[in-house]
Amino acid sequence: MYRFDERIDRQGTNSVKWETNHPDYNGEGMLPLWVADMDFACPPEVTEALIKRASHPIYGYPMKQVSFYQSLQEWIHKRFGITVEESWMTGIPGVVPGLHVAIEAFTAMNDKVLVQTPVYHPFFHAVENRGRQVITSSLVEKAGRYEMNWDDLAQKLSDPRVKLMLLCSPHNPVGRVWTREELERLGTLCVEQGVIVVADEIHADLVYEKGSHTPYYSLAPELSSQSVTFLSASKTFNLAGLFTSYLLTENHQLLRDFSQTASKMGYENLNLFGMEATIAAFRHGEAWLTELLVYLRGNAEYLNRCLAKKLPEISMAVPEATYLGWMDFRLLGLSQAELNKLLRREAKLGLHDGVTFGSEGEGFQRINFGCPRVILEEAMSRLEQAIHR
Repeated sequence: MYRFDERIDRQGTNSVKWETNHPDYNGEGMLPLWVADMDFACPPEVTEALIKRASHPIYGYPMKQVSFYQSLQEWIHKRFGITVEESWMTGIPGVVPGLHVAIEAFTAMNDKVLVQTPVYHPFFHAVENRGRQVITSSLVEKAGRYEMNWDDLAQKLSDPRVKLMLLCSPHNPVGRVWTREELERLGTLCVEQGVIVVADEIHADLVYEKGSHTPYYSLAPELSSQSVTFLSASKTFNLAGLFTSYLLTENHQLLRDFSQTASKMGYENLNLFGMEATIAAFRHGEAWLTELLVYLRGNAEYLNRCLAKKLPEISMAVPEATYLGWMDFRLLGLSQAELNKLLRREAKLGLHDGVTFGSEGEGFQRINFGCPRVILEEAMSRLEQAIHR
């Protein structure tokens, strides 16, 4: 029904992904496969909702209408069978701004914040920009699958200066969907040490096995009440440019502290069109999402098979979630500088440098496969020619 194979020209749309002209990602002749938005048309119901609202010619300050919060409440119940309250939510113009607010609200200058690396690079920036110290716990790779390093986590969390942990769930860039058992074990460690968990669940809907994602807010109250979760329709329905997200927590004190800090930092308002798009997506976008997930999984499996057959020295495990693949180039024996030169100058591929996500990304690149299959076929052809020339 939906045309995910259609290649849509994004030139002239002020696209960061396609028009930045950055030499590492989309310089002349390069195929951009980096920043995390998709090259697919969003659900038609979203476009219709935006056109309907745009037809009224006054775009003044909007309220955070009840339907905005109700749409998320309904979506969570439909997708996860979990009942949450509207009183647990507030809006924030993007998860990254929300990370900054949470760090400011829940920690003090020079406190430490734990992240599990390799990880979404704005985690580092948010901590450092607020004058806090990043503490890393490296994920453990076993045959392309990553797991938490429990001994290291226990040691790092026991530091009294570690006040907060940023959890990426599902994980970007390695594509893990953490199990309930893993989250409960992690939550227990954090509660024992008085560490607040800030869960970034922006990819929660992009899981390939239905029901595999466990929302952190669904854990036992003694664990979930020491946490806040960021959610958004932006990754799921390709609405990133509308900068509209949520924070959810049953802990009213954490919600109050966050909301007050957000107001002080100038983040109290939301985008008029972002709210309209979010409501339409959550209420009418499920059929589109069902087809999208089949297509994305097919793309990931295509990359996995293509590399195994034509470029066995390069690998990419099929992720459990997201439209982001973690490509392993280590068998090529190149330094990161040499690898980047090969990919950008010879293959003309704008992949995302793995080191951006932490030192554990040495020898890796992140690929965004949220695009028509023909683009991936072109990328693999370029890569094969560059490796075998």
